[in-house]
Amino acid sequence: MAITQAQSNALAITERVVSAFSIIGILFILFTFYFLKTFHKPINRLIFFASFGNLGMNIACFIAEEGIRQGAKSSLCTFQAFLIQMFLGVDAFWACCMAINVYLAFFYKYTARQLRTLDKWYLLGCYGASFVPALTLAFIDTRARGPVYGEAILWCWIDVKWDFLRIALLYGIVWTAIIFATYIYIRAGMVIYRRRDQLKGFLNPLNEHPFMTGTVTTSIDIVVEQLPCSYSSPSSSSPTQQTVNYFDKDFDDSNTAELGEHNPYTVTVTAPPPPSHKATPDLRQITREEALLASSNPGAWLYARVAFLFFVSMLVIWIPSSVNRVYALVHPARINYPLNYVSALVLPAQGIFNCIVYVVTSRTAVKQFVRSLMGQEGMAWREGMFFGGGGKKKKGRKGMMDSMEDAEELVGMPQRVDGGRGLTDRKSEATLGSGAGDSGVEVRTA
Repeated sequence: MAITQAQSNALAITERVVSAFSIIGILFILFTFYFLKTFHKPINRLIFFASFGNLGMNIACFIAEEGIRQGAKSSLCTFQAFLIQMFLGVDAFWACCMAINVYLAFFYKYTARQLRTLDKWYLLGCYGASFVPALTLAFIDTRARGPVYGEAILWCWIDVKWDFLRIALLYGIVWTAIIFATYIYIRAGMVIYRRRDQLKGFLNPLNEHPFMTGTVTTSIDIVVEQLPCSYSSPSSSSPTQQTVNYFDKDFDDSNTAELGEHNPYTVTVTAPPPPSHKATPDLRQITREEALLASSNPGAWLYARVAFLFFVSMLVIWIPSSVNRVYALVHPARINYPLNYVSALVLPAQGIFNCIVYVVTSRTAVKQFVRSLMGQEGMAWREGMFFGGGGKKKKGRKGMMDSMEDAEELVGMPQRVDGGRGLTDRKSEATLGSGAGDSGVEVRTA
């Protein structure tokens, strides 16, 4: 039984309305991640890459039934079918990549920088593997079956006569990725379940920093001067002071002889002596199990939580559409309008679900962004490249903060920005944690 014109119009309107909201969410992800450093988390970077696929899918959904009306061999129909074959399964592929990152971070202690080096391979796999079959199918046209791309009820895609290719080149691959990701999350879930008593805060997706249960405050003053090389031994009551030469080469034993006569610059690091009294008794005491949990790569736990939310949102999209596909295989002569309508509702909504996950897991950054739009707070704007890998870093104050920033990136700690200047000012202050008095970590440079 064919669908009526009214039903066809309802499908088209639903696709376009949902796609409009998806595109708004996609543009928010692209803008904030590209321009604002506070959104730079490893998991957000993969959502950023996946958003380009969501955008291509939503363009195809905007075309709706117009490609079918112009005919199976029209350029618009072929273009729409190419977009759907190219981008429809991208979210499932990225969910699989996130699961791989969870596995590497959980069981192999990968850091944010190590995960970033994999991005180029993920991009090649997710988009390159989709591009080759999508482009190839556009040129296949046989006498017995006709062109591969043709009418597919909701839009132009793989024609009904080539229905087996829908399973072989999309649904089968997508569900293979889903099963693989499910296996990884089951393994990670077993670890989480064994530590469920210490993970009460972690299990709440609205808690961005469940491991920040206690902090210690210290300050470091760094002064660059033009002085001869010297060393002064500290007294028991005075601050510790050590002066060494500052030079452009990496510090090792081979160039220690060059100190003094070749470079007149020195760096003096001064820190106050450790307090003689014990910590104040009102600070929260961390149990041994909590300390072990927080020290065992807490960023991996937070990454797994966000990746799992992305995975669940992807299942919400693919389960209804897969049920519709199975029904079409079992009853090829029937068209189930309710199942097709649900597919038209959820498939263009990938951008909406991804934006929800992006916002929920970056609530601090979103609030800061809103305050900046209202003129209440500055923002740190983006510097550098999309993804890592190599290249020499400049030495100096920014280089000294690299390891700290790398740890913050994986855990997803918020950055404090003063007037939008960030860490590039001559005098800057970065605060880790929250609260007053001795409840944070401060680093000051002068």
